[in-house]
Amino acid sequence: MSYTIKHAHEKLKGEPMLEVRDVVKKFGGLRAVDKCSFTIREGSITGLIGPNGAGKTTLFNLIAGALKPDSGRILLDGKDVTGLPPHELFSKKLLRTFQIAHEFHTLSVRENLMMVPPRQVGESLLGAWCRRGAVRIQEEKILEKAREVMDFLNLGHLAHE
Repeated sequence: MSYTIKHAHEKLKGEPMLEVRDVVKKFGGLRAVDKCSFTIREGSITGLIGPNGAGKTTLFNLIAGALKPDSGRILLDGKDVTGLPPHELFSKKLLRTFQIAHEFHTLSVRENLMMVPPRQVGESLLGAWCRRGAVRIQEEKILEKAREVMDFLNLGHLAHE
């Protein structure tokens, strides 16, 4: 699969995937998040940077449902999800993962990427033993996706490191 700048640009013209509108969160007299607004479109790669204490973690907790905003709205695919708990957001395919300070250091870059997909058939002993064909087919698909990600990020040369 080839991925071009034009292709990426076309995707970004689509509907917003996540919108944060004037979100506020206060802890006592401290405004940890003050009228924060942004839009993330499907296919984009978005980063959130700022100094310690800027409210980044609080904002993630608001989006992921761990905290409820004092005001403002959070929309997912155009639907208001403001204040929904994490389990309801998960069913809408929004979840938070936590940063791991180090990857699985005994695995290669490619193998680390292949660990990501949830509910793999081979995760259970029964599935790995009784559904070997399904495990092989799924692993081939996951391997192909890992290759696509490495190519997209120009990391193909590091696959076995």
